[in-house]
Amino acid sequence: MNKTRVLIRKSLLMFFCFVICTSIPIFAQQLGSEQVKVAFIYNFIKHVSWNDEAKNDKKQFIIGVYGDDEFAGLLKNKLSKRVIKNKIIVVKIIRNIQEGRKTDLFFSASNRNVEIANIASTLRSSDTLLITDNSADKHSVMINLVNDLEKSVIRFEVNKSNIVFEGLKISTDLLMLGGTELDVATLYRETEVALHVIRTREITLNQKLIEQQNQITSTINKLDALNKDLTFREEVAGRRKQELNVLKDDIEQQQRSIKDKELQLEKVATQLKVAKNNLERQQSSVNNKEQENLAMAEKISTNKDILLQQQQQISDQGVQLNQKNEELEERKERIDKQRFYLILMAIFITLLVVISGLVVLLFVKNRRTTRKLSHTLENLQKMQKQLIQSEKMASLGTLTAGVAHEINTPLGIAVTSTSSALESTQKIREHFEQNKITRSEMENYFDGMEKASNLNTNALERVIELLNNFKQVAADQMVGEEREIDLVHYIEEVMSTLSAEMKRFRVNYQYSGVSEFIISTIPGALAQVLTNLVTNALKHAFEDKNVGNISIELSKTKDNTAMIVFKDDGQGMTQHVLDNIFEPFFTTKRNSGGTGLGMNIVYNIISQKLQGTIKIESKLEQGANFYITLPSKLTS
Repeated sequence: MNKTRVLIRKSLLMFFCFVICTSIPIFAQQLGSEQVKVAFIYNFIKHVSWNDEAKNDKKQFIIGVYGDDEFAGLLKNKLSKRVIKNKIIVVKIIRNIQEGRKTDLFFSASNRNVEIANIASTLRSSDTLLITDNSADKHSVMINLVNDLEKSVIRFEVNKSNIVFEGLKISTDLLMLGGTELDVATLYRETEVALHVIRTREITLNQKLIEQQNQITSTINKLDALNKDLTFREEVAGRRKQELNVLKDDIEQQQRSIKDKELQLEKVATQLKVAKNNLERQQSSVNNKEQENLAMAEKISTNKDILLQQQQQISDQGVQLNQKNEELEERKERIDKQRFYLILMAIFITLLVVISGLVVLLFVKNRRTTRKLSHTLENLQKMQKQLIQSEKMASLGTLTAGVAHEINTPLGIAVTSTSSALESTQKIREHFEQNKITRSEMENYFDGMEKASNLNTNALERVIELLNNFKQVAADQMVGEEREIDLVHYIEEVMSTLSAEMKRFRVNYQYSGVSEFIISTIPGALAQVLTNLVTNALKHAFEDKNVGNISIELSKTKDNTAMIVFKDDGQGMTQHVLDNIFEPFFTTKRNSGGTGLGMNIVYNIISQKLQGTIKIESKLEQGANFYITLPSKLTS
């Protein structure tokens, strides 16, 4: 009851000052409804007073429009920059309700009426006049515009209590424009009806709550019964589980016996397979012999046919001889007649002989010239082979020099550590003979020996690694046989043997790409290609450079082909050099002892021996890129 009374008092307080005023009837037929609203808003500004209105620093009056951009445009057109109460009117479009707190008058369109309570709560204590359009929420509005469609009249409602609560003041002139004050008794009756509906709904909800509690109690009883049933079933399941364990043990024993039998069957199957293979070999040998016998029989039949044909030819030749004898007799008669003609022809034949002699002399001279050219060509081919062999030996010499230089460093470390260990041993022995040795000296001696041993071991292992790499690469270059290699590992082996030469020219090397790629190729030829590319880069690309970089990138294409990209950042090449780089005897270092066969040998090795391709891309001062493709297996 107390709560009900409080609600009634609050409702009466909210509606006590709510006054409905109507303007002088303005018909929609005479003016547009939007223009009428503009006129109302202009009059509201005149008859409402704000707390900060008298401040000198407030130079503009801000109107915010929320939810209707077209009406905002109309307001700007009609009221913008107009002066009222010595202040300029500014119209703004409001997108966020929080922005409305910075306005003096906030107009909420009819399509935002569902948000009126939230808008009023947000604008509270911001000294803002809230104007609504056809709002049904009379408690939250300050001034509400109402469009009476039946009478074609637009009027407005004023909730004075909300205006006063916000700290605003309205003049009596605004209320005197028209309207009546809302009947308090009517509001009280509406409030009582609303409270009665709330009480009825509360009783109904209480009854539903009691029914739900009864249902929960019955559900709890059912759950207890189900728990008891579940416990009984768990006991039954435990007994069945024990029975299943026993059955499981029996099944495992049967499976073991089955596995033993399967092993026996596999042995028998293996024996049968071996016997079958032996039978197939014997059958294939028998088939081969049968084929050989059939081939021999075919040859014999073919020889018989040839003999019969030869006998037939001999008989035919005998007939022909008889015919020729008859023809000879006839020719003798003709010869006598032709002797006269032969004398005449002798002169003509003599002339032909003289001409033929001249032709023979010219032919002999031409033949001698051809022999000289052939001999010269053979000499050139031998010379080319010797130059190719010398290039191969030169690359092998480069590898040898590089390996020798690389071996000197670890051997020097090993010699130094060994001599140091020898000196320490001699000193410790003198102290031992003089009985002056101490524990700290022994510990220092053992530490020194351990470090010297580690240095010797690491240095000698490096020597062994270098020698193994050099031995494999040198053997591949001399033998030139096809074998299966890991292309990544082999490239690293070759480049490690060339590391000393690259260090001498201050050139760095880096590898990138796949970690493993097995191919079947001729390793020696590949080593010679890489050696020639590195040597060519050191002589030409980095001639006038202090430092340089060489990199090799390896990738696998879709058709399982190896793609090797050899790059350097040297001087690059002109178009003339690119067009002639693979030509034999073409060199840019003729005066420096260049043979011009280095890149020609590379091209021939890749295209002929390795069955691959090579392409070059280069520009001056931008280095060079060599694109090499190699098949995963050579074709015979």
